[in-house]
Amino acid sequence: MALPSIDTSRLDNTLAVIRTLRDQGPAARIDLGALNGISSATVTSISAELLQQGLINERPPETPRANGRGRPKTLIELDPQAACVVCIKLSINEIQLVVGDFAGQIRHSEHHAISTLTLSAADLEALLEDKISAVCTQQLRGFQRLAGICLAVQGVVSSQSGTIIWSPALSFRNAPIAPRLAERFHCSVLLENDANCIASVLAAQPAYADCNNLVVIMLGYGIGMSVLINGVPYLGANGSAAEFGHSKYQPDGALCACGRRGCIEAYASDYALYREASDLLDLPTGDSAHPSAQQMQALTQLAMQGDPVAQRIYAQAGRALGVGIANVLALFNPDLVLITGSGVRGFDAMQAAMHAAIDDALVAELRGTTRIESCAWDRDMTCMGGIAMALNATDGETLLDSQAKSGSATCL
Repeated sequence: MALPSIDTSRLDNTLAVIRTLRDQGPAARIDLGALNGISSATVTSISAELLQQGLINERPPETPRANGRGRPKTLIELDPQAACVVCIKLSINEIQLVVGDFAGQIRHSEHHAISTLTLSAADLEALLEDKISAVCTQQLRGFQRLAGICLAVQGVVSSQSGTIIWSPALSFRNAPIAPRLAERFHCSVLLENDANCIASVLAAQPAYADCNNLVVIMLGYGIGMSVLINGVPYLGANGSAAEFGHSKYQPDGALCACGRRGCIEAYASDYALYREASDLLDLPTGDSAHPSAQQMQALTQLAMQGDPVAQRIYAQAGRALGVGIANVLALFNPDLVLITGSGVRGFDAMQAAMHAAIDDALVAELRGTTRIESCAWDRDMTCMGGIAMALNATDGETLLDSQAKSGSATCL
């Protein structure tokens, strides 16, 4: 007896409609069809099912056109309450929890100052369970379901096994955090590198739509990188690919947070810049090993005002960054290298030395037509990316759940 077949094309089309509505906002059915290469009849059928299942809403018809020709378009949009996800950003001495709705918008955000380096794996697991439970109790009323959780971590993670392999924010290694959280909260749990979360947000922006091969470098306390090849993040065998900050600039050089010497991060990260400057310049007091935004802004301002010591420190950082980018260009030949993160505040003081180092390292043919640009860090894109990745990973489950609740007989 033949097994019942699953209409994967129907599922793919339904997911495409949902994700287009999430990315672009309310849209007319005819426009959704054109954007996704789906017939109007198919979009009409899909939208009828999504309305029945409570995943989308219809907006009131648009105002009739002045010339009286044609029916006004009726727009459909995702129901924000249909599902939600929780994203946790784990960084040095801080945990941020964010609730994202089904439309991908942030509905709640909270920060907690935590001495992360003193935590054991069991401590972190208990802490996360406690914080997520509190958010679920206090913030998830009104949502139909908790679809998933995304844990965005600075450092090396295995998305496949849900294991934090190493993070500068933690003193332990190789902790399988995600499976335990999934068991506790009965939902999908994604473990992602923070740079990959940021890259997912940037790659979706219209300005970078033509960049299938995109490299995103994140400057900040540490230095991270995400490599998208044909639009797909390259993770490597165990999730440790694209650790740009821990590639070498100077063997036996400055000490890095990873415990080794000579890494690019040991010259161009916030802690490296401040470490170099703290003994030479009059800077705000504070933890020089974990400089605050205010401390870094003071150092950056000195460089931009022409202080020779600060300028020398940023130029050295630019050279280290340039040597690393030259290697990336030679290895991957991307369409675009996009530099962002909180550390981009000092990019103007680095870029002349960075471009000189790239020019010294590569013949013109290897540099090719790759663009190298900076992107302002006017908002933290880590949690926005984590929300989007968690929603995309769980849309299929949300569809099945809503179908079962509505009693729909359609087989996706």
